[in-house]
Order: sequence, then structure tokens, then C-alpha cells
Amino acid sequence: MRPLFSVIIPCYNQARFLSDCLNSLLSQSYDLWEAIIVNDGSTDNTLQIAQTFCEKDNRFKLISKDNAGLSAARNTGIKNAT
Repeated sequence: MRPLFSVIIPCYNQARFLSDCLNSLLSQSYDLWEAIIVNDGSTDNTLQIAQTFCEKDNRFKLISKDNAGLSAARNTGIKNAT
């Protein structure tokens, strides 16, 4: 049995990079992962991009929260990791 691992993706106004990041995960040959996207109060279309990926693949999980900074976003992702 292969182990599962979690990828925590904290995002604050990273819409221009998010699709590339998530597509990179989808292209990996190892498939037992989950990606926790933490939208940290973005004001661009980060949320919409993340939602699109979550609808396509249930390994993506989205958490939206008020902006509290990178460390808080990472900690939120870790708390919600499998």
C-alpha cells in the first residue's frame, strides 16, 4: 500500500500561478495525494480557479478564510489534512 500525502497550498492573490500549480499536481504519476488549497482572503479570482479544480477532482479541497498571513494559512491547511 502506498502512503497518502498532503500538499498544502496557501494562496493570497495568486490566481495567475494557481492553475499551473494544480495542473502540475494532476500530471504527477503518483496519485495518492490530497491538495488543500487555503484561500487566505484573496481579492482576485483565486477562489474561482480553486473551485473549478475542486469540481473536477475530489483530491482538491478548498478552505476559504479571512486574510491572516502565510503562516496562519499553512496552519489551517495542516489542521485540515488527512
